[in-house]
Parts: sequence; C-alpha cells; structure tokens
Amino acid sequence: MSQERRQYRRIPLEATLGFQELSFHKGDAPATSSYKDVSAGGLLVDSPRAYPLGTLLKLELRVPGWGRYQNHFGPVQDADVRPLVALGMVVRVEQLDSGAYELGVKFQNVYPDDLEALVKFLEAIAPSSSL
Repeated sequence: MSQERRQYRRIPLEATLGFQELSFHKGDAPATSSYKDVSAGGLLVDSPRAYPLGTLLKLELRVPGWGRYQNHFGPVQDADVRPLVALGMVVRVEQLDSGAYELGVKFQNVYPDDLEALVKFLEAIAPSSSL
C-alpha cells in the first residue's frame, strides 16, 4: 500500500495556465496549457514536452471563481481575471499514451495574499466527501 506524501489535498479543477521555464539562456516561448488539479502546494499540468526534474517554471494560472477570496479593490469580476502568478518546480514527469506529458509542479514561491486566497477558494469548493 502506498503512503500518501502530499501535505495538501488536491482538488479537481480544470483551467488554463501559461508557463515558461526560468533559465539564464534564451529558452522556449511561453506555453499555454491546462491543469487538471490544484492544491495549496502545487498542481498537475498538461505539457507538450517533458521538463527535467527540478526545472523552475514561471506559472500564470487562471483560477475561475477565486476573485471573491482575494484582497482587492474594485469589482470581484476584475479580480477573477487576474492570474495567480507563482514560481513552481517540476517534481514529477509522466509520459501519457498520447505522447504528451503530465507534470507534477510544486509551488516554490507564491505571493502570500494570493496563496491565502487560493487556500480559501479551495476550501470553499472542496467536495465534502474528501474532508
């Protein structure tokens, strides 16, 4: 029996994100993809290519519905369109039958107010059966 090592509960949520490898040389152009689930600790990303473990990625996540949990001025709709920007590290790479990849990405740095808003949002949408 495998032992669960995750610190945070993953919530199924499909949405889009942009990501780009952080490097000192000219890298690939930013990619647009989707993620399948998210937690306060990271997310599962669809990727057209593999990235080596430990690769740092700049992430811009679209999180539909998280606007009301953010500290902001102005209408909630405006906050909803603002992406969550984070630095993440590739901690798992799995090739799919289609030839694409799934990347397990662990958050390394997230603005504290954004992380707090994400946690509140995830707690609000979490299925009660997984508590």
